[in-house]
Amino acid sequence: LEGVLGRIEQHLSEKSGPFLVGDGAEFTLADASLAPKLFHMQVGLQKFKDNAINVSEQFPAVQEYMTAIFDRPSFKETLYPEETVVWGWSNAREN
Repeated sequence: LEGVLGRIEQHLSEKSGPFLVGDGAEFTLADASLAPKLFHMQVGLQKFKDNAINVSEQFPAVQEYMTAIFDRPSFKETLYPEETVVWGWSNAREN
C-alpha cells in the first residue's frame, strides 16, 4: 500500500492543480473512481490497522488530494457512513 501511495504522491506532486489528470485543474472520472477507494483505505487504516500508515505525514500530497475530493459536494452527497464501510469490511474479513 505504501508503494502505491508513494507513486500517487509523486504523480500529484507534479501537478499544479489538486486532481489527477492533465495539469490537475479539472475533476475527472479518474478522481471519481479513486475517491471512494481512498475513503475505504482511510476508514480501514483507522478501524482495522490502528493507523499503521500516517497518510498526512508520509504522503502530504495524497492527504491534500483526499481533502480536496472529500470536500466536494458530489462526494459528500454519495458517501456511505463510516459504520457501513466498517460493517462491510468486517463481513468480508470473516469470509
